[in-house]
Amino acid sequence: MASPRRDNARAARALVDAALLGDATACATHEITSRTLQRYRAALETDQELSAFYAQLSRAVTTQNWASELNLTLVTLVRKLGGMTRDLPGSTAENISAVTGAVKVLSEIAITREVLGAGEVDDAGDGNAD
Repeated sequence: MASPRRDNARAARALVDAALLGDATACATHEITSRTLQRYRAALETDQELSAFYAQLSRAVTTQNWASELNLTLVTLVRKLGGMTRDLPGSTAENISAVTGAVKVLSEIAITREVLGAGEVDDAGDGNAD
């Protein structure tokens, strides 16, 4: 009996989830076996369509994760800075300066991302993020 044709879009989603969340979570989420996931990985090397789907989805997810991580990191650093100004342990001038510098650099990255529209993901692949 011939095996059914693989749904490359579904396979790419499972592979990206496996890379981000681990094999067990991806298999449970997509209701596939670990052997199927291994076959998907092997097919990445030979199936151009699957490779293209995987690359596109991986870029989109990475961009989204990067943007949310940047915002979370900024919030965390600002809270830490607030605690450091209240004479908590580790509140040396050197540490305060280091955290302030990190907030400055990350804020500049966030502003640049917003101005350039890099925080938006181009799902259509046409260069327009709207």
